[in-house]
Amino acid sequence: MVMDTSARPDRPAILPTFAPVPDLDQAAYDRMADSVRSLLGIDLSQYKPAQVWRRVNGFATAKGLPDPDALVAKAKQDAVLKQAFLDMLTINVSEFFRNPEAWDMLVEKYLKPMLRSQPTVRIWSAGCSLGFEPLTLSMLAHEIAPNVPVKILATDLDETILARARQGSYTEAQMAGVSPARRARFFRQVDKNWQATPELQAPITWRRHDLLRDPYQQPFDLICCRNVVIYFTETAKTDLYTRFRDSLRPAGILFLGATESIPNVRSIGLLPAGSTFYQRP
Repeated sequence: MVMDTSARPDRPAILPTFAPVPDLDQAAYDRMADSVRSLLGIDLSQYKPAQVWRRVNGFATAKGLPDPDALVAKAKQDAVLKQAFLDMLTINVSEFFRNPEAWDMLVEKYLKPMLRSQPTVRIWSAGCSLGFEPLTLSMLAHEIAPNVPVKILATDLDETILARARQGSYTEAQMAGVSPARRARFFRQVDKNWQATPELQAPITWRRHDLLRDPYQQPFDLICCRNVVIYFTETAKTDLYTRFRDSLRPAGILFLGATESIPNVRSIGLLPAGSTFYQRP
């Protein structure tokens, strides 16, 4: 699924605010939500209405349209706008090694022990967007324990974005977080882009998945769901985190975004395990 945020660490990629943004009109919101469900296949019932309304109105204004009704009507006729609308709602923006300090902690405290003590490791990148996160995980696994079998499930709600992720091709700007040594080892320059090598892509299975509606696989040693659910209602978040718990093996780790936390975490059967990390007992 996704709702990934942000192009920069610790800063959600919030759409620019255009003043004035109308107050939430519940009837208009419900009408838009019905249209979004049929047009894009996204169920907004478990998203925070005020935040979605603000984003959609800002997006409509940016496209020169007066309101969400006009946006939906045009998106039905304009495939490019329809895809941009979907991308905005699923916030398909990320980067390699986003929040490096969090990745450093993941490596030292969790990934190294997993990869050096287990015969296989299963990881789920939930809301993988353009593939930055699962490829980051694959790089780290190859560096830490190249001979240990690792399986990475990479899922997202947006099939168009998944198709781009499967290609494994990234611009120079998108490669900003990848060191020269890692570029040399894991990528090949093709024209002006960088192509992920077959070795890097081999552990990854790409699959469309809706976190709110589809069944979850299990068990996983590590689940990464970073900056994906910030617009979900609290009820939806609790349900999602409970399902993540059930999908983790005992002692498995849930890795969230730098600005995310789980209130009353013990009540859903997880334990705090460091900033942005939670563990199934």
